Amino acid sequence: MLKLSDFHSVHFIGVCGVSMKALALLCARAEMRVSGSDKADSPVIETLCKNGIYAYRGSDPSVAEKAELVVYTACIPENDPELARARECRLTVMERKAFLTLVERMCERTVAVAGTHGKTTTTAMLSAIMSAQGVKFIGHVGGDLPGGEISLTDSGREVFLTEACEYKRSFLSLSPDVAVILNVRFDHPDCYRDTGELTEAFSRFACNVKDGGLLVVDHALKDSFSPKGVRKATFGFGKECDYRADDVTYRNGIYSFSFVRYGKFVRRCTLRVYGKHNILNALAALAAADGLGLDISFAAETLGTFAGVSRRFECRGMLENGARVIVDYAHHPDEISAAIDTARVMTRGEIIVFFEPHTFSRTKSLIDEFADSFYWADEVVILPTYAAREKNIEGGTAYDLYMKLKKKKTACLYMEGYAAAVDYIRSHLSGKGMILLLGAGGADKISDMLFNK
Repeated sequence: MLKLSDFHSVHFIGVCGVSMKALALLCARAEMRVSGSDKADSPVIETLCKNGIYAYRGSDPSVAEKAELVVYTACIPENDPELARARECRLTVMERKAFLTLVERMCERTVAVAGTHGKTTTTAMLSAIMSAQGVKFIGHVGGDLPGGEISLTDSGREVFLTEACEYKRSFLSLSPDVAVILNVRFDHPDCYRDTGELTEAFSRFACNVKDGGLLVVDHALKDSFSPKGVRKATFGFGKECDYRADDVTYRNGIYSFSFVRYGKFVRRCTLRVYGKHNILNALAALAAADGLGLDISFAAETLGTFAGVSRRFECRGMLENGARVIVDYAHHPDEISAAIDTARVMTRGEIIVFFEPHTFSRTKSLIDEFADSFYWADEVVILPTYAAREKNIEGGTAYDLYMKLKKKKTACLYMEGYAAAVDYIRSHLSGKGMILLLGAGGADKISDMLFNK
């Protein structure tokens, strides 16, 4: 059985990815010789270099061939020069999901957080709880801290805390002691045919929970997952939920609630992160913390200091006219609706949304849902698709979405890029309100351009 300690050098292909850069940093802290490449011209390269990692833009097979282990992301094509060279040299080569298994083997227990939405925030919440209570763990969160710092905790080997990503069934490589399923909504049409196939993958993930382990699941999904030999706990707002939020109040963008565990009041909990959906994320994190045997009251108190994750309804600044500029990773219709709903209860001013669709396949498969998700926005600007790993698909372009949305919303524009968006914001918008920059690609760069960062 392979262990990470069997290797002294590792090369990461796609090292600027939010997960890969954290794993590269983990290896560097373990005093391994670490290198990495990425096609993107990203400031992450400089950050990694400052941490002793030889990171660079482009492809250099001569670097990859010097490593004992080569790790690549699921979006790297088989004909990638570095990947091909590594295999030609008969090096140990594995996809990121297999590498996570090596990390898992280093730790006594594993906590894996899955779900179509919210897993980054929930994992980060749980990381904050575990840190506050002195748990010695590796925390692998799929998002950076506000300010851009790589979100990695490496304080010991008692627990491996990680996001469990459903893309290409990556989460099936994990065997958690505590697993969380936040929600299941159709996504990734490039690897799932329909909701049924996606749900089946989540069901297999639930069955990977170790005997005697704990499955934490949204109460609405309680009958969808029933793995044998596994305890199950539910969370939600209803009285039938094992972990629930009662007496929810809202003030100045902040939600408070009474945290109830198995029918008994624990304490009042106030969140710093915005959005009612984060109450559910908090409940899931608390249930998982309880499954680890942590002090549940202290855990709820800790969430009152949790400042969130970068690009999750993150305020990047305020314009001279008083409009706040908010960046959010929302790239699915449900996430867009949640972001706009959060903004709507926080401002009486106009909400202007700039949305950059992420992948053509997602846009085409969910185009009707996307068109409906902007209902509460006052104006919507559609930007060109962030293609990521894909090529153009007929019927799935950003302009296709714009034409669909135009039939529902007259206050809708299409713009060719970030510079055009910046010019529009500076020359057309006035008065207090919110500007939402939504998308999983590079839409957040608009905020940097607005504030000259």
